[in-house]
Amino acid sequence: MTTIRVRVGDHWYTVEVGDLTRSPVQVTVDGETFDVDIDLAAGPSPPRRGRPSGGLTVPEAPSAAAAGSGAPVDDDILRSPMPGRVMSVMVRPGDTVAAGDEVCVVEAMKMEQSILAHRDGVVKTVFVQPLDSVNANDPLVELE
Repeated sequence: MTTIRVRVGDHWYTVEVGDLTRSPVQVTVDGETFDVDIDLAAGPSPPRRGRPSGGLTVPEAPSAAAAGSGAPVDDDILRSPMPGRVMSVMVRPGDTVAAGDEVCVVEAMKMEQSILAHRDGVVKTVFVQPLDSVNANDPLVELE
């Protein structure tokens, strides 16, 4: 089973998804299990690697390397910790986030990393969208 977080409107759900190669698929949403029919004629999606437990929190204080790199450090901007591709964005401008909330997912070398808010705030700007390529230190989300 693969575990993901899904937002519908303003509510987040923890979803466990079973084997996607056959229908029906067993899906568990916040502890309640459903059998869901899927359209296998559309073809299987490429296999996705599971996300490591936990996630990356962009540090509040710059590391010694970042401080010496000449790159600007801004506590209001969540930046990509590595080059990769944005797989999903969970927030929009105006959304309220708490420290530890997942704001987006960046994939590098088939490993997905959750980017977590490092403080409470309101999303001011979302700089990326799914499938955008990013470099290390590129801005992802700005908080107010």
